[in-house]
Amino acid sequence: MSKEIYRVAIVGLGAVGKRMLTNMKAHPRFDPVIGFDLAPDALDGMAEKPAGFDLVTSSQALFDPDDIDLLYVSTPPQSHAEFVYGGLEKGWNILCEKPLGISLEASEELTRAINDHDVMQAVNFVFSGAPAMHAARQHISDGLIGTPLGAELTLKFSTWPRGWQAHASWLGGRDQGGMMREVGSHYAYLSQELFGPLALKAPLIIEFPAHDQAETMVMAQWQSGHGPVSVNARVGGNRQDIVRYRVLGDEGCLVFENWYQLFHETPDGLKPLLDTRAAEPLSAYMGQIDQLALQLDDGGKRLADFADALAVQRLIEAMIR
Repeated sequence: MSKEIYRVAIVGLGAVGKRMLTNMKAHPRFDPVIGFDLAPDALDGMAEKPAGFDLVTSSQALFDPDDIDLLYVSTPPQSHAEFVYGGLEKGWNILCEKPLGISLEASEELTRAINDHDVMQAVNFVFSGAPAMHAARQHISDGLIGTPLGAELTLKFSTWPRGWQAHASWLGGRDQGGMMREVGSHYAYLSQELFGPLALKAPLIIEFPAHDQAETMVMAQWQSGHGPVSVNARVGGNRQDIVRYRVLGDEGCLVFENWYQLFHETPDGLKPLLDTRAAEPLSAYMGQIDQLALQLDDGGKRLADFADALAVQRLIEAMIR
């Protein structure tokens, strides 16, 4: 399909859902027109209420329109399948948050179901449209760091959930939340894109403060065809958060700092590889929406699909279950 403007329905208007709403409203190719959240005041606190966006009071009402092109599912993982199936019944294209669900079996079934429907499918991994990932892939191909030797992922958080997500208590639970599902999964996807399929190597060190609470420490290794990816993650300490991913090479390294900044590292120091604008989060968010529009236009795969997300989910669940 190809349209000048795609009409969007959004379910789940927490921090991430509202961010997508704002960015899609600012994009010339999308018009979010209807949404639903269990909290009737979900849009409170937005600097500017989106014009022409109807927040309905029931999930049933969300599926009443017949002129929607895309459903964005941004609820907690346990309800992703419910809304994806609802969108498929309407014949809507689907953009879903990760993980696909909390059960691998259910996520496998969901992936089979969406593959059986003639709709566009995509999953929101932020690196899909990020200049940092696309630049890194090109620099690796060009030989900037020589032969890739794997990567290092370092995650350090003062608290979990992070302060800006404190309202989403489910992120602190073991059944749906945790730093590996919420943050580590993005870097598992990035690793897949750079190195190919991943597998968890035993042994694994992981700590849970209580049986129903999310992990607070993880030390692990993902195996790839281009060397191991080490994972070092911890919650605790009155500190600044650290989110860092380093691609190792025998002639240098590429460092993803604080998600979207990209540096070339040698023994002489760090050299930025992106200009200031390209290294901003907004460039990644809008770049992803650009790719989404193109994917809707011609059907060509540009963003992560459900199969990609399922591979990430299998890896992450093998670590934390």
